[in-house]
Amino acid sequence: GYMSLETLRYLQDVIDIYLVDFKYMSPELAKKYSEADDYPGIVKKALEKMYQLTGTPVFNNDGILQKGVIVRHLVLPGHTKDSMEILKYLRERYKNQIYVSIMNQYTPVIRQEKYPNLNRCVTAREYNKVLDYAISVGIENAFFQEGNTAKDSFIPEFDCTFV
Repeated sequence: GYMSLETLRYLQDVIDIYLVDFKYMSPELAKKYSEADDYPGIVKKALEKMYQLTGTPVFNNDGILQKGVIVRHLVLPGHTKDSMEILKYLRERYKNQIYVSIMNQYTPVIRQEKYPNLNRCVTAREYNKVLDYAISVGIENAFFQEGNTAKDSFIPEFDCTFV
């Protein structure tokens, strides 16, 4: 989601479905983890443009999405409040006119010295808290992950084998 409106203008006749990440609502978290305190504002503007370009979700007769926006949000360990702020914003701004994918698979692949709080997976309690919040604010068009998607069997080797 961290893209310019100019880029979206170039893509307007090419893309029918946007699958966009919305990582942080807090400029402080965005600065801390991505060195981009402007991240929330840029993502909001880009998301607005994506929605303008696609409108509400359109499905074919087989139930396959043909046009629309899906916003992915990865819950980070220790940051459920920020996740809930994102969901609150999406619900207030877009009602149920977009889809939201709330993901629990954050996986630390290297030991963080600078951010030790990111050296663990999201707990079931944290993830369920975010899901409960999404339901409580009325988000209906959502994808939730079940089970433990941060297990070793889901994590690829980051050894450049296939590069």
